[in-house]
Amino acid sequence: MRRRAFGASLALAMAALLSGCVALPTSGPVGVGNPDPVEESAELDTFVRPPQAGADPELIVQGFIEAAASPRGNYGAARDYLTPEFAAEWQPGAGATIDVLADRSYEAPAEVPEDAAETRVSVGATPAAALTATGEYDLPASTAEVTLPYRLERVEGEWRIAEAPDGILIDELTFGDVFRPYELAFFDPDFRYLVPDLRWFAGRDTAQTSIVRALLAGPAEWLAPGVESAFPEGVTLETGAVPVANGTASVELSGVSFDDVLTVQRMQEQLDESLIGVVRNVDEVALAIDGAVQDVAPLSDAPVHDPPVDPRPVVYDGTSFGYLSASGDEIEPIDDISPQIEGLAPTAAAVGPQAGSVAVRTQAGVSVVLPGEAAEVRDPRQGLIAPAIDPHGVIWSVPATAPGELVAYLPSGEERERPIPVPWSGSTIAALEVSRDGTRIIALLGDGVGTRFAAASIERDADGMPVALSPVVLNLSALAGTPRDVAWLDANTVASLTSLPGGDTRLVVQELGGVPDTIAGPEGGVQLDAGNGERDLRVRTSAGTLDVQSGVGWQTRAEGIDFVATQMPD
Repeated sequence: MRRRAFGASLALAMAALLSGCVALPTSGPVGVGNPDPVEESAELDTFVRPPQAGADPELIVQGFIEAAASPRGNYGAARDYLTPEFAAEWQPGAGATIDVLADRSYEAPAEVPEDAAETRVSVGATPAAALTATGEYDLPASTAEVTLPYRLERVEGEWRIAEAPDGILIDELTFGDVFRPYELAFFDPDFRYLVPDLRWFAGRDTAQTSIVRALLAGPAEWLAPGVESAFPEGVTLETGAVPVANGTASVELSGVSFDDVLTVQRMQEQLDESLIGVVRNVDEVALAIDGAVQDVAPLSDAPVHDPPVDPRPVVYDGTSFGYLSASGDEIEPIDDISPQIEGLAPTAAAVGPQAGSVAVRTQAGVSVVLPGEAAEVRDPRQGLIAPAIDPHGVIWSVPATAPGELVAYLPSGEERERPIPVPWSGSTIAALEVSRDGTRIIALLGDGVGTRFAAASIERDADGMPVALSPVVLNLSALAGTPRDVAWLDANTVASLTSLPGGDTRLVVQELGGVPDTIAGPEGGVQLDAGNGERDLRVRTSAGTLDVQSGVGWQTRAEGIDFVATQMPD
């Protein structure tokens, strides 16, 4: 992300010099040579020329859009382009349309009579993404051009904008400099895990206030059914802002009576995880409720932020099933599990927590294998994709040509299978996988000649069993090609694999709610495997090799691999 932002900074600086804007660093040490952009990215404030005397309506609208890239002084530079009445009404924080600068167009009258009191300008934009008022980044379902209307009036002989859409219009490159990503912390329903919710906010000096306001508003709409927040409904930020002094962010809340110590501890946990070490100069969070500063003890059973899996891939080579050694030439069996699986002629598998159960696909369908027990067929349907398994031992299975026929197979109880309605659409589904905290699911779908990558949250009952997926889906990347596989790389980073005509492949690595990064995969890649983080990402090819990234290319780590099994953390 920082590498992309640095490149965007250079592009913005050049554009600013050409258009009359100047971007100057206002923080960071003075240095010489080539600073490392991965370690530090200079904060940029954009100083925009005020409206020029005699500027025509189109130039006023252009200047306003450029000025709105600077949040400094509550968007004071942009408000100079508005009439006094509208300057007080305009809401820049209502959201953002992130567009492709090269496709932006302006439509204005060829000539405006000198005595005209008002006129209109339309701006055509190709949306690349959208940002909500609470900082949620979403890729659009359509990239069809949108039209933004602006009405202008004369103020003391000069054109000023009297009506415009709330929010801002900002191009992709400038967005990377003005906005920064921040992970808000929520909980899974059992309060065992911290679940990140990525948001984007402008204005580094006010980021802590934006984060706390977003926490109080609750999780993103698509995420809400699968997570919990300790903040009760109705709680408000007493002072309207979160000041920072001597490294301490002061959060003063009111609106609800708090007499539950555990709830207050969890609120403190969410604030600490969302602010400390994330926002500049915040080393501590002081929580006050109805004017009383809280002395909050840490949670005795601290939630896990990013549960790791065994870094060793679980593979099947046609004979043996188990953990692949670091050398890539030995397979260590899983006690009381591997022999049963090896006797099934498996074609795909997913390993549950502590390797206590394994979902296995064979010619008979999808079965569950428990230690020391014979396999039990759970889904006898044909044409199934590789099964997924979650932290509760639930097996998720769906036919490749029927993406809407998703079924969750429960590990115990009278009800052993539960159809789950899906919020996505597509003619085929290539892969799905549940997050390691059990709160979210990702799916890679096919639709004609392209792929669609989507995420949804999982609503569960009191026993932890799934009952529904979120009705709102988070759209991730879309590519032309054949969908292959998906993987979770960490608590909030996912990857998809798509095949292109001719054998080339493309990997998309993306934080949920973040900007996708597309890289070339190895030739003939058909399956993804993830350890803990992007550096552990592995790709199995149609030739049976297991490849890992090496510099800008791919290097074979093992050969003769039939498939790689996904894993849940212990």
